[in-house]
Order: sequence, then C-alpha cells, then structure tokens
Amino acid sequence: MPIATLDDLREHLQWALELEHATLPPYLCAWYSIKPGTNTEAVHAIASVCYEEMLHMTLAANLLNAIGGLPVLDKPDFMMRYPTMLPHSAAAFLVSLEKFSPSAIDTFMQIEKPVAAKAHSEADGYHTIGQFYQAIGEGFKSLCAALGEHVMFCGDPARQITHADLNYNAGGQIIAVHDLASALVTVNEIEAQGEGLDHNALWDGDRDMFHPERDEVAHYFRYNEIKLGRLYQRGDTPSSGPTGASFEVDWKAVYPMRANPLSQDCRGGSEIVAKMAEFNLCYSDLLRDLERAFNGEKSRMRASMPGMLMLRPLAQALMQMPSGDGESTAGPSFEYVPASVPMQGGNAAFAIDVLKDGPYVVRGSVPLNRKAIVYSDLHEPMAWRKNDEIDTEGTYLLCRCGQSANKPFCDQSHTRVHFDGTETAPTTLSAARARRFVGNGITMTDDSTLCSRAGFCANHVEKIWEMIPKTDDVRVRMAVMQMVESCPSGKLSVEIDGAVVEPDLPEAISVTTDGPLWVTGGVPVALSDGRTEARSEKSRDVVPVRTLEKQTVVRRESYEGWISGGVSRAL
Repeated sequence: MPIATLDDLREHLQWALELEHATLPPYLCAWYSIKPGTNTEAVHAIASVCYEEMLHMTLAANLLNAIGGLPVLDKPDFMMRYPTMLPHSAAAFLVSLEKFSPSAIDTFMQIEKPVAAKAHSEADGYHTIGQFYQAIGEGFKSLCAALGEHVMFCGDPARQITHADLNYNAGGQIIAVHDLASALVTVNEIEAQGEGLDHNALWDGDRDMFHPERDEVAHYFRYNEIKLGRLYQRGDTPSSGPTGASFEVDWKAVYPMRANPLSQDCRGGSEIVAKMAEFNLCYSDLLRDLERAFNGEKSRMRASMPGMLMLRPLAQALMQMPSGDGESTAGPSFEYVPASVPMQGGNAAFAIDVLKDGPYVVRGSVPLNRKAIVYSDLHEPMAWRKNDEIDTEGTYLLCRCGQSANKPFCDQSHTRVHFDGTETAPTTLSAARARRFVGNGITMTDDSTLCSRAGFCANHVEKIWEMIPKTDDVRVRMAVMQMVESCPSGKLSVEIDGAVVEPDLPEAISVTTDGPLWVTGGVPVALSDGRTEARSEKSRDVVPVRTLEKQTVVRRESYEGWISGGVSRAL
C-alpha cells in the first residue's frame, strides 16, 4: 500500500532509520576483521560505505524532523539480532555478522542491489532499498499535493543537522530539509549513493574520500570491485563490469571471527563476555548520543565521535580472543545495553585509551581541569592553582598531534597532518632508571626521563639536589618534601624509612599551561596495542605514550597540553 497519511510517512522514515542502521553492524564486522596493513582497497571501500550509511541515518532523521517526527534510536529493538532480514523487507535473504569473506561481500551486494529500471515502489515488503525510498519520495509528493507544504513541513528547523554540526568529509552531503524540493534532493542523495545516479550509471556523483582524484561509484559497485579485485573506470557500465586497475584481495588476512556472536553463546570465558559488554555499551552509548543529537541537542553529533573511534579497537580486541571452539575468535555482538548508572566515589569506568596515530580517548566522565603554576616575585614556582573546570560529558577526545584548533580537544587534525603517533617512551619501571640521593632521614629518587620542566626542583637560592645533604635540618627536609610533592611528572619522589611518600591525588586530568596533560588518581591508560600500563593508584610505572615535544616544539607556547613519557605521579 502507498504512504497515505502524514503519520504513515513518519512511521516509514523511522523505518528508514532502522534500515540504514541495520546495514552498519555487518559492514563494520567485515571492516574490523581485516588485519591492519592488509587489503587497503577493500578497507577503504567498506569504510567509505560505513561513513555514508551514517550520513543516511542523519538524512533520514532530518527528513523525519522536518515533518514533525521524533527519531528514536535508544530502544532494544532498534538493534537487530543477527542473522536477520532487513527490517520491513520482503525477507528475501539473511544478513549475518561475519568476517570479511566472499560470502559477506555477496550479502552486501544483495543489500545494495540497484532497482530494476521499471520496478515499482514498495513501501513495505520491499525487494530493494531503492524501491523503499521511491515509495518515500512518492509519499512526500502526494501528501504535499493533498495537504500543502506548510502543513507537511511543521517540524522545528533548529533540529536540522547541518555541516556546521558535524565535520563530515566523506562522500555525499548533509542536507537540511525544509520543503518538498530539499526533501526530494535528500531522498535522491540516499538512493544515488546506494545504487548510482540512475539505472544506467554506476557513479554516485561524489569524489572518493580516500582517493579524491577518483570519481566514486555507488555502494553496490564498490562491493563488486572488491569481489572482482578490480576498479571501475570512466566508460565502464553496470553490464561491462570494472575494467580499471586490479588490486589484491587477500581473503585470508582476516581475524577468524565466529559468525553472529552472542554473549549468551560465548564459550571463551568471562573475559570475552566482559569485553563484549564493553563494546556493546560503547555502541549503545553512541546510539544514545545520536538520538539526542537528532532530537535537538545537536552538539552531541561531535560528542559521538569518541564512541565511533573506540569501536574498532574494541572489536579487534575481541577478534583476537579465541572463542573456545578451537578455530574461531570472538567478535562484537551488537547487543543493546541500557544506559549505565554513574558510580559514586572511585570510578572503575575511568580510563584513557591511546588510539593508534590518533587522540587520547577519555572514558567515564573523567574530570578535566585547567591548572597553572603560581610564581613568586622572583619567578620561583610556588604552587599549583586550579583556574577552571572544563565542561565534558561521558567520553571525550584529547588532542595528541598538537594541531587541533580546539585544544585541548581533538578536532581530527591528526588525519589531515598524517600524524605519526608511534608510542616510543620506555616501558620499564621508573625505579629501574631513577638515581637515588640519600639524605638524613630521607631519600630522594630522580628519574630524569619523566621531567616536564615545571621547575619546582629549585628556588632562587639553590636546587633540590644541593639541599639533600642538609636534610638533618627538619626545615630543609620539609622544604624538599614540599618541592617533590609539587613536581607533577613523578620525576622526583621521596622515601622515608624505605617507603615512598606520595600525596593522595584525585582522579582527574589537568591541562597545564605550556606543559603536559597531568593525569592523577590512578586512571588506567591503555596503549594502542591494548596494554594497560597504569594498574593502581600508587603505581609509579612509566606510562609509555609518545612525547610530543618533537612535533610541537615550534608551537609550544600556544599548545595547551600533551601527555609526555610519564604522565602522573599518582599512576
């Protein structure tokens, strides 16, 4: 039946959100299962489709908001249980979560199959996605003719997501919908990216996001390129197939992910179940962020970026854990998890993840402050002053490349400058490197590799090393302890009767003026290879993340923070 009422159209646009989302988990599983450094063309093709499916969700939300609807993503049945049929389709084929393989690509081509030239629209029980969107386009036209555009487009224009709300740089464009013309352009944008500009052309009108010198083919044809290991070039047609440059497809260079994993079926132990839960919570939180963005809190579009970036390392960690059957590994299950309740006191959810060649992902609403050193009239560092608290929520990204225009937060500049974020700081314990200075009733240790140049180790009269022999004077001893306590990096520490004396610092991150990010309170830091180096509140292990002075030295005076080789005295 055609779309006959405004409520029908709203319902079908909610279905469009569910349909676009249903394609993402299988596409993401195939993408994430490809081992790093292999199948570059395939990775680029699948990743670009995933970005554009996110665009399609945004466009569907704009269409729904334009006619007074309310996009809903935060509900259990929004996340399909795989294997499944495409929602509201003719149920012609099953869609599974599986590793990158010929069978996965065949399924993807069925999902993106172009509409036959004379096929009619199908509002429900559709055979192709294009037929479903044809019905939506016809619904807009017929209802506008019957009701008038002023009645149809009754939604709040302020809810429309635009390029100002999201730094989108993949194929296609974000379109604000406010009348019939913009609605039809939006529907056409979704159709063209899936199946091409018309029934005889395989191009979608965009430039390839990974190869801007190339024209971009529609989703169906991108997957056909992977299947055949050959690119399309100008002059090719759907019937001719691709005749351009060939490329290698290594179907074996993948993690052997078990198909359609579910936490309830997991035979690999509680560690896998916990990692699945972490992935599912991250993904569910991402959907919650998008729902809030689509319903008026447009700032949540940018806030959703950390969750998007975290999915791949979380999924690939699962894909390297044996599933228990002796052959396959675990994988992401994409199961709905309700919003978590914030913990009181010490927060086990606090964590910092170092993304490969990317930013620091801070999870669990770790407090973020600005701190500066208070100097005497003689320019002696005397104490730390908290200038203000920086508003954050949930998960946020901190710049690691030094090039962000929105410091201390990441604005994705690392992708533009091709940032090399290789972690090169030493991984040995600080105690193995530190020199020891024995005084009277006190011993000071000095690990020079951790120095952040804060300057608390000296005053205008003498340096702390010169004071150690004088520590039989209790006043000198107290002065040494105060100077060590103010040192933010952990370079200096003191022992009394063989025990390290260390202040009890809060769980927080501080952005310091012309200095490093200062992490306190035992917040664990996970490296890009999955190792976690900070294990307890009092651990003085070195956190081996790369020092960025080499990248930022010429801009140091204007850069608000970076994490150096040793992050905190309280890690």
